[in-house]
Amino acid sequence: MPAILIGLYLGIFQKDIALLLTPFGTLYLTLLKMCVLPLLFSAITMSVGKLIGSHEANKYVKRILIVFGMGLVGVSAIGAVVAIGTNPGGNLDDSTLTALGVIVNTSELDLQVSLSGLTPEVTEEPMLISFLFNLVPDNIFSSLSEGNSLEILFFSIVFGIAMGYSKESAKEDVFRILETVFTAAKKLIDWIIIFLPFGLCFLLASQMATTGFGILIAMQNFVLITILAFAVIYGLSTLVIWKNAGVSLWTVLMSLKEPTILALATRSSFTCLPSSISALTETLKFDRQTVNLVTPLAITVCRFGPVAYFATTSVFVAQLYNYQLNLSSFLIIIIASILAGMATAGATGILTLTLLDLVLKPLGLPLEAILVLLIAIDPIIDPFRTLGIVHTGIAATAAIADIQSSSPQTANSPTLEISTPSESF
Repeated sequence: MPAILIGLYLGIFQKDIALLLTPFGTLYLTLLKMCVLPLLFSAITMSVGKLIGSHEANKYVKRILIVFGMGLVGVSAIGAVVAIGTNPGGNLDDSTLTALGVIVNTSELDLQVSLSGLTPEVTEEPMLISFLFNLVPDNIFSSLSEGNSLEILFFSIVFGIAMGYSKESAKEDVFRILETVFTAAKKLIDWIIIFLPFGLCFLLASQMATTGFGILIAMQNFVLITILAFAVIYGLSTLVIWKNAGVSLWTVLMSLKEPTILALATRSSFTCLPSSISALTETLKFDRQTVNLVTPLAITVCRFGPVAYFATTSVFVAQLYNYQLNLSSFLIIIIASILAGMATAGATGILTLTLLDLVLKPLGLPLEAILVLLIAIDPIIDPFRTLGIVHTGIAATAAIADIQSSSPQTANSPTLEISTPSESF
């Protein structure tokens, strides 16, 4: 808490100092990301490999498909319904419309430059085909060096499946190596987390110094309604975790404190992966094998945050243009937001926002005029969008995974078998 308060103070009242601290915040975030890829590859490969060899494989595959499907439809519907019920894009006064128009007009040149070469590629290529092709890496070593999480995730799953069908004598040595990599990466992350208060202060100060409050005033209705939608999703996700964990609500909230703070401070769902796994396995005692498999899948592929954001934003744009929404357009928003949100895996910055055109284009609504406004407020919305990815991903994992067995053999087992989870890391 003191780190947050100091970061807010520096970002608002001491902007020069806050900007000087920006490189240190970036360095801290880079250190966290440094350890995540080894952890992701080792955890997914081991989990898939051991799951394939388990008699419970069919049960978990069915759970994953059902929970992920319901979760994606649910967050998309919540985002759209909240926006429809609160009408953030309708009944705007003349001063607000004038302010928004000034922002668009003064930013027109920058908008054209920023979108050069990006928008045609996104809008002309079928979204599903593009998403599927982006899954497959041309060179896994290149994907590892570039940090392409989507391609790494796909390769880890395929490699894990192949390992699961290999002979026991051949795969045990590989699993042992992967478990060593997993443990070492987790230990490095534990060391880096010790300095979280400093990193949090630096990142928050930098964010506040660069964002400002001008655009927030002009877009305050949309910003508040978007945050409200994410708050509803956060609350419902917490209830899901509480129901499946079998512990007190306070224990659930305290166990999720670290991934929540990391999501808001770093705006990187990938960085929150280790703390999310730790919260689910160490405090809430969910089955480690399933958590190691499902949590990275949920965070990397099921982009719950962008899905909800695209649904909310689409309704907002429709309201700005006095577009009459009916059942058909509502269903288009729900389905297209899911596909566009999932397509954001691996995308960053303006490219993520341009994927909103995949939702607006079927409705006949323009993206260009509103995009500059979305870019301007994105530093404010991005932390909550990231929290939507992370927290809902944790809830999906809690709905899929079983609670760890409390038998003595389970507690001391060094492996990651579903029936005998390994000791907490």
